[in-house]
Amino acid sequence: MKKQLSPWGQQCKVQMLILGKTLDDLSTAIQLSRNYISAIINGRMIVPEETIQKISKELDVDMNLYKQVL
Repeated sequence: MKKQLSPWGQQCKVQMLILGKTLDDLSTAIQLSRNYISAIINGRMIVPEETIQKISKELDVDMNLYKQVL
């Protein structure tokens, strides 16, 4: 069974498309590895709130979406 993305993860992906940012761009901007960011956005990893804030700020995504349950 395929895991469904959280609302936050979905919005991150949409914003990356809208802003024309790649994982590499995001990685450079917030100083985290591309694979780590991918795992976070795709819900494969739970991380400190500070990390979610960095990604949310860079992509202009509402951080509260991260806390929503599917």
